Amino acid sequence: MSAGEGTVPFYRKLRTMTMFLVEDDTLLRDSMVLYFRTQGCGIHAFASAEEARPVFPAHPPDIVICDHWLPGMDGLTFLKQIGAQHPGAIKLLISAYPSSQLAEEARSAGIDEYLLKPFSIEELEQTLERLLKRRFGEDSAGGGNVMGPEENLTS
Repeated sequence: MSAGEGTVPFYRKLRTMTMFLVEDDTLLRDSMVLYFRTQGCGIHAFASAEEARPVFPAHPPDIVICDHWLPGMDGLTFLKQIGAQHPGAIKLLISAYPSSQLAEEARSAGIDEYLLKPFSIEELEQTLERLLKRRFGEDSAGGGNVMGPEENLTS
């Protein structure tokens, strides 16, 4: 089974939402955009927070996936701004650098999840599906912690 096949209800919901992807790694950004657009999802991609900020008022995102280490404004600061302006947005911080301090800062700032790179599309799908279930009150198996990956960082 390929990615996306086992999660039809998940993609049905995701297709009704607007996603922002803020990632300065061109290959990762383009790959994720291609994948989600192939699944029929609406995704706007940006190389920096400064590129995304002017688009936000006209197209407030339902989901924001943002790298932490970006040129200019870092991803955590950007996600805090998104949360202040649009508290209903699902916020996912991604990083290639494991840090228990960053995980704690993200948790304190109301970031919904912290996902470490490299990740597979299946890991990203599972994370987004869990966040959607949590946000929309659907019962998810196992419940889980808001900041799952930090368990690995602090163990």
